[in-house]
Amino acid sequence: MIGTPSNQSGPSKQKRRAGFTLIEVILVAVVITIITGIAFPYFAGSYKGNKLRLSARTISRMARYARSMSIMREKPLTLVLNHETMEVFLGEYEQQSDTADGELDQSVLKRLGYVDEGGSSDTGGIEKEIHKFLPDGLSVKLFDKDRTEEDVLHENLYMIRFYPNGQCDWFEMELEDNRGVSIHLENDPISGKIKSEFMQ
Repeated sequence: MIGTPSNQSGPSKQKRRAGFTLIEVILVAVVITIITGIAFPYFAGSYKGNKLRLSARTISRMARYARSMSIMREKPLTLVLNHETMEVFLGEYEQQSDTADGELDQSVLKRLGYVDEGGSSDTGGIEKEIHKFLPDGLSVKLFDKDRTEEDVLHENLYMIRFYPNGQCDWFEMELEDNRGVSIHLENDPISGKIKSEFMQ
């Protein structure tokens, strides 16, 4: 007959509804749980050592800068770590001026502790050219080097000297966070390169 649609759906045919079955939802949840279980320890370990990794990178970069600037300027530079404040800084020795008019030199007063240099602590006679604070929660577990008389005078400072010939003082250091994880740093006194390694 004319006007009758040829493909009518009868009442017996039902439209299929789009959606997820309960089994599909459970399978997706199980897969997500497995992936999370595998990935979480990796990310947790990475975050746990992030402060130590950042500190090692900071010390290494400052050491490279100190070495190159010492060669370029043909003057010794000193990299200093204050293990009480966890501040790292570098620079040259402060210029000493001879004052014969009876007035005390300000640098002498600073070293004796009579003049407060903006609230900062002992600098060991080093002018701070660059300085950074290491992240909170870290401490120096170990520091070893060939100690000099200046190292004895400034016991709260760990001082590494860089020389115009490209060499520097040998040192090894171990930084530890408040969870007991530590990183070991050791330099090559000839090239100045610093190797870092996480300790178990």
